[in-house]
Amino acid sequence: MSDWWTERKQNQQLSNLESEMSYARQEASSLRSQLSRIQGSLQSRVDSMSRAFDAFVELSDLRHETAGFVAAAELRRYATRVLSAMASGTELPEPVAPVARYWLSPATQALISLHASTPDEQAISAAMELDQRRTSIYLSLALAVLGQRHQVQNEWLDVAFGVPAADGTLTRVQRVLWTTAARGGFGADGLELVVKRLQSAASPDGGWLSRLEIRGSSSRSNGPRLKATEEQDEAAYRLSRIRNAVETILGNTEAREPDPDLNYPETRKTDSTPDDTKSSRRGAKASAEAEKEPEDSAAAMLRLLISEGSEPERETLARIAVLRARVSGAAESEAQTLDDSAGTVDALLTEDLGLSSDPHLATAALRVVGPLVLPAVETVARTAELPAPSEVSIESGVHTITVRADGPDQLELGKATSSLTASAGVTTTGQRATPIALLVGGAVVAIGLGLLLHWFWIVVGLVVMAFGLNSYVKLRGAVNADKTRAAGEVTTLNERCATTATALATYLNNTDARKAAIAEDLATIRHQLTT
Repeated sequence: MSDWWTERKQNQQLSNLESEMSYARQEASSLRSQLSRIQGSLQSRVDSMSRAFDAFVELSDLRHETAGFVAAAELRRYATRVLSAMASGTELPEPVAPVARYWLSPATQALISLHASTPDEQAISAAMELDQRRTSIYLSLALAVLGQRHQVQNEWLDVAFGVPAADGTLTRVQRVLWTTAARGGFGADGLELVVKRLQSAASPDGGWLSRLEIRGSSSRSNGPRLKATEEQDEAAYRLSRIRNAVETILGNTEAREPDPDLNYPETRKTDSTPDDTKSSRRGAKASAEAEKEPEDSAAAMLRLLISEGSEPERETLARIAVLRARVSGAAESEAQTLDDSAGTVDALLTEDLGLSSDPHLATAALRVVGPLVLPAVETVARTAELPAPSEVSIESGVHTITVRADGPDQLELGKATSSLTASAGVTTTGQRATPIALLVGGAVVAIGLGLLLHWFWIVVGLVVMAFGLNSYVKLRGAVNADKTRAAGEVTTLNERCATTATALATYLNNTDARKAAIAEDLATIRHQLTT
């Protein structure tokens, strides 16, 4: 007994020890996993710090290279202050010394003269000679955000926008010029110029009709519908949806006036008390708003354009921007340039067309795709105007019934009805033989064997006769049910014929009204998309 008890205690201790070892193994595995993650995280941090340090060292070296461009840096700060002063209606800052061969110097003087409505043609020409594209971008966007779109010349906008790439890709500056034009920054002529450039790059078969149709809504007509006119009905319904989409987009009155958010940030302040304290507060507020300005805004593009620097320092400044992003831990892609890709024309048009929250962009996108989508709209209208059939057919088993506006063909309907009722409730000899055989057999057993041999056979015979009677009742029920089914099918067929005849008559009677509605929808869409 004591040996058994000792052995049991030892087994329990071994079991406990095994459990503790298993737990220890799990803990060790978890610690190894955590250590691996920590090592990976530490290595990643070390690599990141190493890259940041290398970038900082290179950045320090590059700053020495920019020491010779102090005047250019001061000019850039001056140009930024000029824009802020013009936007806020305050006094312009003191001029700085001009920088030779730097387009921003005469361009800023040109902007000042244009803002004062006394254009300095010499300054404009000098800036254009130094860098026609950047000067055109600068003057176009600056005048747009300062609310002087009437002074933007189409020649500048033409040079600034350029031509979309062969693959339909737009640069960041082209996208900003597009959105600025859509928001009323360049007036009607400027918007028309941008629209034509985008039309030349948009896909003619870009599925614009379905994308436009998504913006619309319409209700389908109630009542029975004919299968033979499904194509016309669907086309008419789509045409109604397209008209609604066009009217929804172009009917938004907000898009008829320039977007107030287009203005340079300083013009969107409500605090305008002209004292020193509030002036400094306005400056801080303007800086905060500038930081929050969307990347695709005209104001942000002006800041990016100014920050590029002069030609000799442009590459260095671009490298400095990349290094700063690396030091701060931001993505290097945040170091933007004018010619960064903004996406394809098709993708941007699709995005703008679906922007119910931005009527300016949606309206501009519709102006671009309008001529492209119009041929598809006319195809839908031609389908909707297909002539109505004079008669339709209804299938009933192997029979086809012709239905006209005045009703179904009675001969064909009679044949189909006879076919349904002729075989209903008909029983075969085999079906009738079973209950008859049971009744006769039961009677023979009950009478013959029961009277001659034993009363037990009378009971057996009655049971057999009961089975026979039950079989006969079921057969009669099946016959009646089959006749009822056939009668129901005949009724349903007659109702189908009557309903189809009524629908066809209604469809034919409404032909003129339907064609008038289709013509009105098409005329409205065509007018909206071409004017």
